[in-house]
Amino acid sequence: MPLFPDSWLSELLGKSDLVAIASEYTQLMPKGRRLWGCCPFHSEKTPSFSVTPDNQLYYCFGCHAGGSVIQFMMEAEKLTYTEAVKSLAQRAGMELPEEMDDQKLRSERALKERMYAACKEAAMFYHGLLLSEEGKAAQQYLIRRGVDSHTVKSFGLGFAPESWDRLTNHMFSKDFTKEDLIAAGLAIRGKSKDGCYDAFRNRVIFPIIAQNRRVIGFGARTMGKDIPKYLNTGDTPIFNKRSHLYALNMQKGKKLSDLIMVEGYMDVISLHQSGIDNAVASLGTALTQQQARLIKRYAPKVYISYDGDAAGQNATLRGLDILAKEGLDVRVILIPNGQDPDDYVRQNGKEAYLSLKDKALTLNGFKLDHLMWELDMNSPDDRETYAKKACAFLGTLQPVEQERYTPLLARRTGLSEAAILKQCGLIKTPPENRTAPNRNIKENSPVLRAEASKAEKELLACMLKSGDALVLAIEEMTEKGVRFCYAELMEVAERLLVERTRGEEADIRLLMCGFSPQTAEIISAAAGLCESIEDPQTAALECVKAMGKSALDAEIKELAGRMAVGEDVKVKYMELVKKRALL
Repeated sequence: MPLFPDSWLSELLGKSDLVAIASEYTQLMPKGRRLWGCCPFHSEKTPSFSVTPDNQLYYCFGCHAGGSVIQFMMEAEKLTYTEAVKSLAQRAGMELPEEMDDQKLRSERALKERMYAACKEAAMFYHGLLLSEEGKAAQQYLIRRGVDSHTVKSFGLGFAPESWDRLTNHMFSKDFTKEDLIAAGLAIRGKSKDGCYDAFRNRVIFPIIAQNRRVIGFGARTMGKDIPKYLNTGDTPIFNKRSHLYALNMQKGKKLSDLIMVEGYMDVISLHQSGIDNAVASLGTALTQQQARLIKRYAPKVYISYDGDAAGQNATLRGLDILAKEGLDVRVILIPNGQDPDDYVRQNGKEAYLSLKDKALTLNGFKLDHLMWELDMNSPDDRETYAKKACAFLGTLQPVEQERYTPLLARRTGLSEAAILKQCGLIKTPPENRTAPNRNIKENSPVLRAEASKAEKELLACMLKSGDALVLAIEEMTEKGVRFCYAELMEVAERLLVERTRGEEADIRLLMCGFSPQTAEIISAAAGLCESIEDPQTAALECVKAMGKSALDAEIKELAGRMAVGEDVKVKYMELVKKRALL
């Protein structure tokens, strides 16, 4: 996590009002010392999301999200820590630390701002032309493709006229320069030294909007038979097609279980118009690692729904491993008769498409299917070829997946399961007897974990409320050998102790900047408990005692399990039982 100077972060936090920013995502109503609203991070009808104006922290009692304005921006806008800080700095009109004394960086930033402004103006120009009399041909084209007026507005679709200079002349009238337009990909440098001309002509325009809701580029589709069918903005200082996804900006603020990845702009638009509004598309490029990481920020599962033809299925195969390597649960929607999602959903409707989604193949299921392409499974030779390829692939999978797909291969090839297993080099062995229960009691016992978590939050609240309680608790924990189960909380306590030693009062929001979002949530929850603690020193000692008991209970349970399978740990077990009885 990049470090920003504390003094700079303090200024940023002071200029970033959490109440104002959170109010952009949910309606907040005062109740007591807090403001309450429905959580913007999960679906609910009864408000459980709270913001405390005094300390500029938020906490949801439903999904347990919490933190300062930085963590809020990370969750609400699906940003990394650095991106959230930069976004807040932009809102506050602050230069980043590395830009303050660097003229080159300031110039680059100014250029980017001009490019953003140029792309926004161009998008409005194209959209206005589409809705005008001059855009009739483009309107008719979109109507033939089943696109209604609401969708045109939602996606900001536009029209580039059959002209070499309509856009450039319009942009010049708005005080943009030739260099601005060329840098933004809106114009192409001409043969003459001073000339340039429009990048897109006689095409339907699809604005590409980043997660920060700024127009960064354009896709342009011919309405006839021009080649290429699609043109896209080339790489610019504000746009790289490998790092963005079309319509991902429309997923902001949603709590998604999955995303649907398609190939083209029209696929996205038709799915959204039919009511399937979690579709996104790559931008005229094969799926990239950067795009996979973007998807992971928004949803744990992704459905690939590329065209049903051979090219689409080969593209699917290339994208599967990229997505899986990022830890995503990957499924493949197969569209019959070589159709693309646009055609299929317009002809068959939302429910039919969702039915295909329900039948989607797993990553490895699709790979096994793909091995049959161009093979005649009615031919004994082709079945044998498939069996050899499929078995070689099956041998690379986990045992659970091997168990799942072995019967499938047997049915497809007409071979016995025994023959499949032998070809794969797999040997079935009887399940081993369990020699002991799971040793990792602290991590796997929900009850013990919940009790420890509650005590830890209360202890942290005592430490935040009182410096004396902080010192007393750390001394007691050291003497008793008690530690936080959440390792980072010990670091939080140590940071608080350093601040107290300096004679300074810790800024909780600044403190959160050095820790993970999960730890920030715990700190925020603990801060919310402070007002209910009347005697922090006594409460801190009780929490340390409870944490010690919980740790002993976990160790006693582990030893009991080991004794049950014959291990000689009775002496240690009895020592701990006696120690526990004295607490």
